[in-house]
Amino acid sequence: MPHSAPVVLSRRRFVGAAVCVTGFAVAGGCALPAVVDRPDPLIPLIDAATRDARELAAADATHGDRVGALRRIADARRMHADALAGLADTADEGEGEEQPATPAPPPVCPPVDEVRARLRADAALAADVAAEIDGARAEIAGAVSAACTAAAEVVLA
Repeated sequence: MPHSAPVVLSRRRFVGAAVCVTGFAVAGGCALPAVVDRPDPLIPLIDAATRDARELAAADATHGDRVGALRRIADARRMHADALAGLADTADEGEGEEQPATPAPPPVCPPVDEVRARLRADAALAADVAAEIDGARAEIAGAVSAACTAAAEVVLA
């Protein structure tokens, strides 16, 4: 059986090889994380909750005996917007929001059938977002979905 020649390994070669291996390990660990260019999936939920809170609070006598229910839903949607905003990742957190040059028109509460349809759509969106994300953000999105479904199917039934 043939014998191979022994490999001559000096301290200098060992240290050089160790430095190279360590350098590759450190360079791999220092790589920048991948840039996420997708917006936070909670932002559409926040926008919908804010819209509902603003518009449903404007319920008036034209909505008949549903005024109280619509205003309670507006309060719940305001809480949804606040809870979601506390968990959202927004790129412009330190910047102040620009005020529009002209004041926005006063909010108008849509008819009950449209409110019911919006709440169903918001519930479906929140359920999709809850399935897509995880942790406390998913829990809040799931709770928003359940609350919107209950408001549409029970409170406004």
